[in-house]
Order: sequence, then structure tokens, then C-alpha cells
Amino acid sequence: MKKFEAGRCPLCSAKLRINRLSCPQCKAEYPVDEELSPFDYLTAEQKEFLIVFLKCKGNIKAVEGELGISYPTVNKRYEESMIALGLKEEMQIKEEEINMSFFNKMNRDSNKASDVIRNKLYENRGVAVIGLKNGDACRVSIVGDGSSFVSNKLSPQAIDFCVFDIIVDFLKKSGGKAPKGLGRGKEDKVGSGKCGKETIMYQIATQYYGKVEGESTFDPVFVLAAMLEWAGIAENGRGYVRLI
Repeated sequence: MKKFEAGRCPLCSAKLRINRLSCPQCKAEYPVDEELSPFDYLTAEQKEFLIVFLKCKGNIKAVEGELGISYPTVNKRYEESMIALGLKEEMQIKEEEINMSFFNKMNRDSNKASDVIRNKLYENRGVAVIGLKNGDACRVSIVGDGSSFVSNKLSPQAIDFCVFDIIVDFLKKSGGKAPKGLGRGKEDKVGSGKCGKETIMYQIATQYYGKVEGESTFDPVFVLAAMLEWAGIAENGRGYVRLI
């Protein structure tokens, strides 16, 4: 007789259910009608993967070594397991959207903010949904040669990951914490209003966008701060960012 692989009927492949519980001591039996747990519906391969994943504390490189599989395979099994457990909806992403081959060429042990965030995005198949401070969420995805990203909350123009190094360097010089600032208001020109020199927005405007004082600037801080928090680099506070 076939084994009950992934909690499925060996004849028709439908999900099996529990319809009786029994006591091994007194032999009493109780009729029930319940589904098995989500873990009982995993395949043997998915169960093995999750055990190794937990054992390795989620370290992708350690999982690769333990199972003898490549990064793309680790990521594929992770996604399949999450979907099977009902913890993630399946997302259809065109293969041409994100070139995952760049991941294997990267320094995955780098502590630079740009590399940490880029590596984490690659570990999420190059795309992530990140919570914003106002309760909304934004979709961020890697584009091109892997040096930049786009977000549905920003303009279509891609932003280079080096912007995070600018922010973190400024935070270090500011004692680990600095106001975000703004670049969206009529009075918030570079160097004035809420875009003063003490703000992160001023550093982005001058060092990344090449703006000079008195000019208007594009303001992506609300997304960048959320990404820094998502990557475990900094706290995205109300009006400020602080290194963790």
C-alpha cells in the first residue's frame, strides 16, 4: 500500500482528515472531523528542508552546505514550504524581471548597508513587501544589473543601493541618530525648512541627487528608512532614524 505522502489519499490524492481519536490506554474512541495540521500536508522534502532551515537558524549558506544544494534551490524550497503552510501567497514573477545570477557574484558576508539590503532582497527572490511607518506597505524589487531597485511608492526611476551607505555614514557621524527631514513641502528646499543640513534628506539630496542649496529635491526617505528597518540596520522612528 502506498504511504500517506503529504497527508494525501493514495487513491485520489485528496487531503486526508482525522475522523477518530483513540486512547492507547483504555482503548476508548472518539469520533471527530478535523483536518490534519498544516505540517502534515508537507512533502517529505519540505519537512526535511524546514528542519535543516531551523537547525541552521535561517542561514542560507549553512542550509546550502547541509543539504548540498544551490542558493536558487534553497530559495525555491523555502517559498514552496511557506506557501504550503499558508504563510505566504504565491506570487507570479516573470523570470526576466529579476536576474538572480548576480547574487552568486556578490559578497554575501559584507557588512556595508548597501550589500546587506541587496543580499536580503536577493534572498527573497529579488522582491519584498515592506511595511511603512504610516501602516501602508510598499513593494521593492531589484532591477537591472542588481545595483539598484525600484518601489511602487516612488517614481519609476531606479535608486542605487549606495544611497544606504550615504545614510548610514551620516548616522554614524551624527551619533547613531538623525532626523529624517522632508523634501516634499513647498518650503522644504535643500538647506531650508525641513530639509536642513542636520537631516538625512539633506544628505540624500546633496550626496546622491547632486542638488545644491535652494533647489527642490525628490524625497524617498520614507521608503529608505523602512528598508533599513526591514534589513535590521536601523530603527525607523517617527521623524528619525537610529542605528541598531
